[in-house]
Amino acid sequence: MTAAQKNFINTVGPMARADMAKSGVLASLTIAQAILESRSKDGVWGASRLATEGKALFGIKAETSWKGKRINLKTFEVINGKTVEIYADFRAYDSWEESVVDHGAFLRGLARYKAVIGETDYKKACRAIKAAGYATGPDYAEVLIGLIERYGLTAWDGVQNTPTPEKPVQGPAEPQERAYFTYTIKSGADTMWALACRYLGSGARWTEIQALNGGIKPESLRLGQVIKIPKT
Repeated sequence: MTAAQKNFINTVGPMARADMAKSGVLASLTIAQAILESRSKDGVWGASRLATEGKALFGIKAETSWKGKRINLKTFEVINGKTVEIYADFRAYDSWEESVVDHGAFLRGLARYKAVIGETDYKKACRAIKAAGYATGPDYAEVLIGLIERYGLTAWDGVQNTPTPEKPVQGPAEPQERAYFTYTIKSGADTMWALACRYLGSGARWTEIQALNGGIKPESLRLGQVIKIPKT
């Protein structure tokens, strides 16, 4: 974990923990979503246009009923198993704290997220928010779970026997830490471009996946194949 990542967690963590007391949304889930949804194209947390210009840590669409600020940005959706590029209006705010508060209110205010509210098991909460339709990415829940476990985010939920928020989980020294994780191809929608969009923040970074896997050709991917994906 880099110093910048620790700083991001220790900035958003108190906001998420305070909101958990009001909304019932696990702080660990909120922080993991903020990490995933605020990344810039080069993987820096809290550095996306949405987070910097819109002060929004979450990609919540601005529907017609939304009366606050909004920002129009390019995004990617998985529709009928295919990753497509679209432009959409997203909710925008005056501060990250306002974004966190609205995130909790948004989830609490919609009946379809009922299973998320008050859930104390982070894995169940992550799967419930995906099942309720928050995101179209097929691995959204598992990515959130991975972030929570890797960075010890349950500490912000008040779980016992976990590191305190002031001392996040410390992994092995960076030179010893694997610079990639493995992924199993699940469908024809798992192209290098789609995986780069999902995990690296930009489809243009698909060549990094190719290089890490010995220069394999994109068209050679097959169901069940295990490939390496760079960590951002």
